[in-house]
Amino acid sequence: MTVHGSKNLFGSLPVKAVAQRAALRRSLAVACLVLGSTAFGAASSSQLAPSPSSLSSWPGNDLFTNGPVLRLSIDIRPEELDRLRHDDRKFVHATLTEGETVYRNVAVRLKGSVGSFRPIEDKPAWTLDFSRFNPGEKFHGLRRIHLNNSVEDPSYCNEWIGNELFRQAGVPAPRVTHALVSLGDRRLGLYVVKEGFTEDFLACYFKDIGGNLFEPGEGHDVNQRLKRVSVAAAQASRAPLETLAKVVADKDAPDRWSRLERILDTKAFLNFMAAEVLLCHRDGYCLARNNYRVYEEVDSGKILFFPHGMDQLLGSPDLPWQPQMSGLVARAVLKTPEGKQRYHACFSSMFTNLWVVTNLDAQVDRLVARIQPVLTASEFSDLKTAAETVKRRIVARQLNLEAQLRKDQLSAPTFNNGICQLTTWETAADTTAGTFDRVNSPDGRLSLHILTHSETTAAWKTGVLLSPGRYRFEANAMVAGVKPLPFGNHQGAGLRVAGQKRQSADLTGDSAWQTLAAEFEVGSEDSLIELICELRAGAGEVWFDCASLRLMQKSKF
Repeated sequence: MTVHGSKNLFGSLPVKAVAQRAALRRSLAVACLVLGSTAFGAASSSQLAPSPSSLSSWPGNDLFTNGPVLRLSIDIRPEELDRLRHDDRKFVHATLTEGETVYRNVAVRLKGSVGSFRPIEDKPAWTLDFSRFNPGEKFHGLRRIHLNNSVEDPSYCNEWIGNELFRQAGVPAPRVTHALVSLGDRRLGLYVVKEGFTEDFLACYFKDIGGNLFEPGEGHDVNQRLKRVSVAAAQASRAPLETLAKVVADKDAPDRWSRLERILDTKAFLNFMAAEVLLCHRDGYCLARNNYRVYEEVDSGKILFFPHGMDQLLGSPDLPWQPQMSGLVARAVLKTPEGKQRYHACFSSMFTNLWVVTNLDAQVDRLVARIQPVLTASEFSDLKTAAETVKRRIVARQLNLEAQLRKDQLSAPTFNNGICQLTTWETAADTTAGTFDRVNSPDGRLSLHILTHSETTAAWKTGVLLSPGRYRFEANAMVAGVKPLPFGNHQGAGLRVAGQKRQSADLTGDSAWQTLAAEFEVGSEDSLIELICELRAGAGEVWFDCASLRLMQKSKF
């Protein structure tokens, strides 16, 4: 058995050596090479290019490489437990056992805020500091770790997904793993393990870790007195924060963007902002002025933001990609033409390149499979159910953002005498079978054509951005050999507005040209409406006359 705590057995981490081999934003550099763009640009000149050997030397690397789930036992003397009950934020002495290794005189306290805090008698969340009572002591190379009870995330996945995406976007973020924890003889259950914001964390990303680190402990935003975190800063200075606060407060300055660039790492902040919105991190800095860290990078003198507290992600899959920001820095950036344009480019690139549903689903599945061996059958069933909810939210976020971005890229159609010709069509992604082409009909009319020899739901679609009012979607259609399906309400060829039942006639069998129509209303605000020319049949073909595809504006609201 290995015992720690009676003297410094680990010694101090060689911060400079680790930092010189490390690089800020390892995935950032890869993304830049792949994308060939500046959407995820490097944050400051002090970072070095990553190398495979440097990543393996990061402190705590062995904890975060998808090995077996940790098994940790915390032992606290009765008198120390009483002290925690009296003041749960004050560190007390404890012993931590991991397998055959024992860490003595570990500083522990409770953590968590409204919603996640639990008392000792329940399932408390913990902060463990290994160096506070034993200077230089480390846990797998880390001074501090957090054990989050994940009571607001029964999937135990959100923190891992969120922090991983931030790092891929080029933003320093804590690494995450899992542990089965007990307090004395009492099994507390599964926890999310996160590294703390300490010198060890900073050394992974910066050559010089002597900058000041702040958290919103005494104030919510940069114009208030943020709490300074105890790290190895050369001097306790708030000057950069004060400068940033002055810049964001000067709303009418014509040189606001250039002033922001001098004090704020704008590229890193754009990535930070886009990632928070992409993940629906409604309890973070941009949307709530909560759960974040601010760091003064030494070499450049610029401010960076780090994410924190991501146990509640993706709860609002319909969150606008251009939401109303709460954080003063986020608002100031988007109030400048340069910041708004660059945020748009950054968000679009991040969504396209990082939000890959199959990859995210696979990550969730791997986490669940890794955790399963330490859970009871009932616990695993609950975890599996919660993880499936996360996967559904990932898909919902994907679909909602696709619709939002399509809408924002569209311009309102032009109506001449109340009529707009519909010329831009694409095949539906959810088509089950069928052959599509633009061909002349048997009597020579250029048409959208669908042909099937088996049961199919096939369609051509187009999206239009419409203001409030009443509309009529029309087209001439002709069918040949259309065999109705043995199920469903709509049969054969017809027109439909997405989200509504088919209003037009159902064309089946053989039919000469007929005019089909679907009428609909747009409510109180501009909306993206999807118009559909579809075929639901076991066999047959349909032609929709291109010249007849049109939208009529009947009235405005």
